[in-house]
Amino acid sequence: MNPDPVMTLDLRTPEGQGVLRTSSSRVLVIDTTDALSEHHMYFERLARLPQVTGVVLVAIGGIGADPVLRTPSALAGVGVTLWVGDGLGVPWEGGSQRPGAGSAESTVDDLLAALRLPKVFDRVFADVGVMPHQAASPGLAVDYAVVEPGMMRSLKLRALQQLVSTGVAARLHDRESTELTSVFRSATEGDATSVRQGSPLYEAMSHAQRELQAAARSIDRWRSWRGLFGLKAAHRVVLDRLAAAGNAVLRHHRVARKALVDVDSSLAEGYPPPGELVEQGLPSPAPVNSDEMAEAVRKAVTTELIGGRTLPGIAEQARRLGNQLGATRSLAITEQDSAADLEKWARGLLSPPPVKVWPEPAGWLVAVAGLTTALSTLLPSLGAWPLLLMVPLWLGLVTLLSANAPVDLDLAYLYATTLFVVSLCGAIGLGNAPDRSPDPLVGTGILLGLVVISLLSTYLAWRTVVARWRDAVPLRKAAAADKRLSDQVSRTIAQRWSPADRSRRLADSLLVVAGGVDAVVEVFHDVIKDAQDPDGEHTFGDSSAGLSEVLHHDLVAVTLEVLRPSFDAISSHLPLSGDSQRSLVRARELVAMYDDHLEHAGLRELPAFVTDDGPRRRLAATLWQSSASSRHILQLTERSRMTQLCAAEDVRLLQADGAKVVHFASADMDLPPIDGGSDEVIRTKGDAVGALRLTPILARYVQREVQTQGEPR
Repeated sequence: MNPDPVMTLDLRTPEGQGVLRTSSSRVLVIDTTDALSEHHMYFERLARLPQVTGVVLVAIGGIGADPVLRTPSALAGVGVTLWVGDGLGVPWEGGSQRPGAGSAESTVDDLLAALRLPKVFDRVFADVGVMPHQAASPGLAVDYAVVEPGMMRSLKLRALQQLVSTGVAARLHDRESTELTSVFRSATEGDATSVRQGSPLYEAMSHAQRELQAAARSIDRWRSWRGLFGLKAAHRVVLDRLAAAGNAVLRHHRVARKALVDVDSSLAEGYPPPGELVEQGLPSPAPVNSDEMAEAVRKAVTTELIGGRTLPGIAEQARRLGNQLGATRSLAITEQDSAADLEKWARGLLSPPPVKVWPEPAGWLVAVAGLTTALSTLLPSLGAWPLLLMVPLWLGLVTLLSANAPVDLDLAYLYATTLFVVSLCGAIGLGNAPDRSPDPLVGTGILLGLVVISLLSTYLAWRTVVARWRDAVPLRKAAAADKRLSDQVSRTIAQRWSPADRSRRLADSLLVVAGGVDAVVEVFHDVIKDAQDPDGEHTFGDSSAGLSEVLHHDLVAVTLEVLRPSFDAISSHLPLSGDSQRSLVRARELVAMYDDHLEHAGLRELPAFVTDDGPRRRLAATLWQSSASSRHILQLTERSRMTQLCAAEDVRLLQADGAKVVHFASADMDLPPIDGGSDEVIRTKGDAVGALRLTPILARYVQREVQTQGEPR
């Protein structure tokens, strides 16, 4: 817990005499030695306040020719007195030596500043309270780790300009924010990317895939021997499979297109409602975790600001991402152009092209027919039997090959050409038969081999016919388009439908944050415009980097404090609406509060809206390292040279024996090892390191002044 502050009551001024109410238990009273008697009533009234447990009276001035310091009896038991002489004080080592020559390094103001520190006040009150007549003369040595005001003003102005810079000046810091982009991506990722099983959309998609696969398998079977000898029946099976696939694809296209159009309409206009789309087969939109979203946005903005991003850069990116998320036009309708030919390919399955055998591959098969017939007739031992076998064989094979082709002029050309070529080649072979002929048994074997060649050639021709027909049928194109359609539905679910609520919430959140940042930029611009630097340019020392870090950190904290209500609103489930006027007013309040803090509490003290004291600790380390006298002050003892706050001739009134030294230092100072100094150093919130020597006043020079008359009315 923080101790109660020390109230200062300056009886040297009319204002101080008019204030005798305090809620603090510690009171620092300042008065002159010649007015102590007439102010007795004030001391009595102060001593009667129940909350007051300690009073330190600083009596300033000479003690007359007597010489006797007359302390008010009203403070007996509740107060102690520190006597400070006229003048600036003298250097003194606290012993029997005479005061040294030279100017005083510490003043009464330094003493009062130290006594306003509650822990120093308590120690002084305790130490002087055990001295004779509870009175002492203070000696002081103090050093400050402070920031030169002119340098702080210049660096603050520079920090403001860097935060609101644009264009070339901001280009180094305004690279694309990976933090905001990461939040953007996480919000646009859905929990579900596939349609619900058992739904109409799922059944249409699955049925289309099954029928397309079945049609492809039926064509593969049709290319085999079974297809060649299956004639019309096998072909009809293939056509039925293609028709079933075409109808299934058309149904899938119709159902999926409706779902995509409804997604656009639902997201843009709110109709149809999400429940209707869920019935069609889409998953329910992913839930929105407002707390996580608010924390993610806050962390992203904080990280970017701490990392050096400018406020306009963050506002611009947040607004751009918010507008991108909030765009009502989807990619679904545009992407349907890539699957629009699906209907065309599906109708191609319903009405496939005819099987074509002429002129290819039947043309080269006729050539094989002629060659095999000619070779068969070159066997004189078998007579005309080879020709009688080959002619009907080839006519039969050609009939098998063309059984599924349409009856037209091409088919007539095929039969006529086959008959002519086979007959001609057979006649040529018979007319040129050799005199010597193989044995009839061998000749029969050769003839059977030619028959096998004929059958194999026909089979190969059949496979070529089916392969070419399969390529002409848009089965593969329909399957590819159907897959694109399924992928499009999955992509729409993943990128738009499932994260729709999160995307909408994040879009509103980013736009609200952008508006808040704009308000801060406006206020910072006003501060820059009104800023005046009467000291001109400053030469920055070693501490300028640490000081710049503290100022930038504080201004970032101002920005985040302005945005805090926005983050709170994001974490709620309430609709978001950017209140730029509220942010503008809050930004002005915080800037005024920060300026007041710098003026009265100083930069070293942590402002109320700043929680991270890391930059200040680093600045303090730099400042204390540059303070050469801080280590020396903490090693001072009762016999060390300090500024005694009295005149040189008044040192004779002091009792050197029994003096006590109170050491104090700023809490952010890294204490060096203390050799021969105090075993205990009071840590304070101030920016000073000091040694306060309390030297008792000889008893014969101090007297309690008792007032016998009543308090005036």
